[in-house]
Amino acid sequence: MSDVLSFLSWWLIVTAFGLVAWPTVFRLFRFLPDCGYSLSKTAGLLAVGYVGWLLGNFRFVQVNAGGVMASLLVVGAISLAALRGSTANEMREWWKANRVVVVAAEIVFLIGFGFWAYARALNPTITATEKPMEFAFLNSVLRTGIQPPGDPWLSGYAISYYHFGYVIMGMLTALSGVMPSVAFNLGVALLFGLTALGAFGVALNLVAAVGGNRHRRLLVAALWPALLGPLFILLGNLNGFFEVAHHRGWFGEGFWTWLDIKWTNEAPQAGDTWVPDRFLWWWQSSRVIHDRNLFGDEVEVIDEFPFFSFLLGDMHPHVLGLPFVFLGIAFALNLFLMVEANEDKKPGDSQASGLWGRLHRWLPLSWPELLGGAVILGGLSFLNTWDFPIYVFVAVAAYAVARAHRDGWVNAVWRDALILGGSLVVLGALLYLPFYIGFRSQLGGILPNVIFGTRVQQFVVMFGPSLFVVLSWLGWMAVNRRREANWPRAGLSSALAILAGLILVGSALSLVILTSGRPEAQAAIDALIGQVSLQDAPSLIFLRRLEIERLLTPLLLTGILTVAVSLVYAARSRSGGGGHEDDGRRTTDDGSPEQLASGVALFAIVLVITGALLTIGPEFVYLRDLFSTRMNTIFKFYYQAWVLWSIAAAFGTWMLARAANRIGATVPEGKVILLGPPIVGVSFDADRRGGILTHPGQIPFERGQLIGTDVGHVVIEIDRVQHRD
Repeated sequence: MSDVLSFLSWWLIVTAFGLVAWPTVFRLFRFLPDCGYSLSKTAGLLAVGYVGWLLGNFRFVQVNAGGVMASLLVVGAISLAALRGSTANEMREWWKANRVVVVAAEIVFLIGFGFWAYARALNPTITATEKPMEFAFLNSVLRTGIQPPGDPWLSGYAISYYHFGYVIMGMLTALSGVMPSVAFNLGVALLFGLTALGAFGVALNLVAAVGGNRHRRLLVAALWPALLGPLFILLGNLNGFFEVAHHRGWFGEGFWTWLDIKWTNEAPQAGDTWVPDRFLWWWQSSRVIHDRNLFGDEVEVIDEFPFFSFLLGDMHPHVLGLPFVFLGIAFALNLFLMVEANEDKKPGDSQASGLWGRLHRWLPLSWPELLGGAVILGGLSFLNTWDFPIYVFVAVAAYAVARAHRDGWVNAVWRDALILGGSLVVLGALLYLPFYIGFRSQLGGILPNVIFGTRVQQFVVMFGPSLFVVLSWLGWMAVNRRREANWPRAGLSSALAILAGLILVGSALSLVILTSGRPEAQAAIDALIGQVSLQDAPSLIFLRRLEIERLLTPLLLTGILTVAVSLVYAARSRSGGGGHEDDGRRTTDDGSPEQLASGVALFAIVLVITGALLTIGPEFVYLRDLFSTRMNTIFKFYYQAWVLWSIAAAFGTWMLARAANRIGATVPEGKVILLGPPIVGVSFDADRRGGILTHPGQIPFERGQLIGTDVGHVVIEIDRVQHRD
């Protein structure tokens, strides 16, 4: 089979999987503006992969063409069941109204998949780094055909590793009939395309949700802003700029010594070209964080980001799981919008009897929604175990914030959030139980990070593009809330509590290790302090952690948490939970339509908070593994923080651009039509023919009528004069 035909076969298979699964996705993600279409391909792969893996564990099917088709038929049967009732008609109407959105999503996927397939074709060798191990896993899936696959190195034993991604790739390989070596590179390209599509889909739904419904114009208007999603996800960090600057001889020797990124921390030698000529210079972008122990020796830290992973070409679990991470984010966003629409299940409402009925009565989600979420989030554990707790937290936090935005932080919100989190964890583990039975984790507890503080200049180089936008957006929102009394207090107290808690946990763990007397504990201490005596080490460590560039990183993250949590609290304070319905628009008690952007922005703020927690945690603690340093914790946590902050940055960029786009138009007789973000609401006179646009300028109008809301605009018709975007 030629390379072009191999590519086309995979494109057709993945598209078919998505179409077969879409009715189920449509029902599960019915509160998303695009009803999950942009995530349907990833969902189809997950559904077929899960069914094939589960049936394979009971020896009903194998990883071959017949087994994959049988799994696809099961997924199709589930989708047929999902079409019951009005779903088929709703899907038909959505399809007719949103063909442009469908075409746009297909173009994004095809360009991403095709572009990276071409890039891999330029360097298709499966050598170096971890490619041989990953290729061995893929071949083991194909060779044995059963579940679990055999360990390539230990005959008679199964793979004890999170290998779901290799099972999914093996199923695509078996159905398409391509060679495993071709499938490996097609798989990397497919992951690139699905990642671009997933980021596009989440950004699309975030932006379109600001309009509050699934109107065609809102989705179409959100298409261009949605491209910011894949742009931020697939950007590189700032190390590329500094590599060029160093190669060109810019800045002085002192600057490069202060920046202290490996290989560029020496005096630059001015070159004549713009492309650095050091061997594998681009590799250093994944080693920006540069730890040193007390006696100055380098301690390696990995800080990969998605584009580096795709450029490297490894098919490692953190890359295999990347598209499915966006499926998890979409599930969390759907929960958020469900609660915002007041369509969530109210615990205690069910009248069902029996054990399951009583259990269902107190669950915050219906069984189909809970099972769908457990399959999605539980699958992350099988794909890349580190991601499971992170995105359970995102889903639970999104649900809790939406509930609190509507009802306040009452006890029921905390109770239901804990029940939801526990249900997702338990069901997610049970649905993937065969994996856990044979899995042996390398993790061995939590260790304190007493020495290695991330220097702020390296942190900024790592997260520069998204960090700049997130800080700007949070700052802009904070300024807009500056007149609301006492709003920062909750955020500041919460952020300081998190910081103090991490310090206390790190200190307590240090004390336990020092007093344990265990040989491995003493070996770990010696590796950290070297020849420094145990009596002198505390003072040296204290001085190290108080260095301003190391101190600024946790302070910066504490500041982000302060503003972000404060904005969550401020949004609740403004809505007050006392809204009512007026002509189909939710209004606050003063009669002004609620600014929908503020509600949807809360979800993006949840992503910001999660990213901040992931990056501040390794400043004080890390997970123990075979490396015995924080290298892997930084790697896994920073990778997901990049994803979360990239989506938040995409949404924040659109919000900031919308705020800067203050478009006004003067019409005859001195009447004004104003379109743009300064409008918070419209207050009509008693006769509802005139009133005030709630805006810093308090613009009056006469004989006006509110036509409706568009993405980022309020459209007012005045004396039959219309000005539309």
